[in-house]
Amino acid sequence: MNQATSTDTQPKASVIISVYKDTEALNGILYALERQTEKDFEIIVTEDCESEGMETFLAEFKNKNNFHHLTQPDDGWRKTLAVNRAIVSAKSDYLIFIDGDVLPNKNFVADHIATAEHGKFLTGRRVYLGPFFSKVLRKYPGFTRVLENRFLFFLLLIPLHLDKVRNYEVGLPSRFFQWLRGKKLVGVIGCNFSCYKEDMYAINGYNEDLPGVGAEDSDLQWRFEGLGMASKSVKFLIPVYHLYHEHLRHGYEDNLVIINKNRKAKAYVCKNGIIKM
Repeated sequence: MNQATSTDTQPKASVIISVYKDTEALNGILYALERQTEKDFEIIVTEDCESEGMETFLAEFKNKNNFHHLTQPDDGWRKTLAVNRAIVSAKSDYLIFIDGDVLPNKNFVADHIATAEHGKFLTGRRVYLGPFFSKVLRKYPGFTRVLENRFLFFLLLIPLHLDKVRNYEVGLPSRFFQWLRGKKLVGVIGCNFSCYKEDMYAINGYNEDLPGVGAEDSDLQWRFEGLGMASKSVKFLIPVYHLYHEHLRHGYEDNLVIINKNRKAKAYVCKNGIIKM
């Protein structure tokens, strides 16, 4: 990792990566971040456990400028806490969020920064890769160079389709498509969105009262909107490539019960978030 910004200078953005033990995927993510066209950003790897494997893997990065690794006891699924802790530690005024199972396009950071607006949160999307191409990308992160090439990506559409790729159109970033369809709003997903730090503090971050997996990101959206902030879609501008895995939604319905109750009460600022009220 070769970040250009010194530790005594505020970076343009903080890239927050929530992870859980998957060092192979994180290796690909860090490779992709190394290739970013924008170099002035910090990386915060926030781990929802204290994995020895992750600690060993990240040892070589610990002395890098603008690289931080946060851990917490492995006490069930607590991504909301892990991300809130990263938000507090962020040095930048602008926050970019990805999950530990997506590899960003080389212009990912630059485009998020260039498209940022105060009072708005950017909502991107992901290309869902199938099992075969996910294995390729895990073993050879440099394959992102192929996916980023519009011509090569287009040539791969048939094999990608056979591998059950979804949202393939996201992998063909186009300002024309963004102009044509970008006004159609898309919801917040934790693997590709960004906002100003002050706006995240306004809603008090992620709601740590949500016990399950799922809907914690959409919970952010209605609370943002409740305080007058607006969604800004970057679906056709800023892609990430999602690695195939089985989806777990344990406790999703429990989350919805809490979220719906809060929505009825118009509780836009959560009580158990960045600040404990």
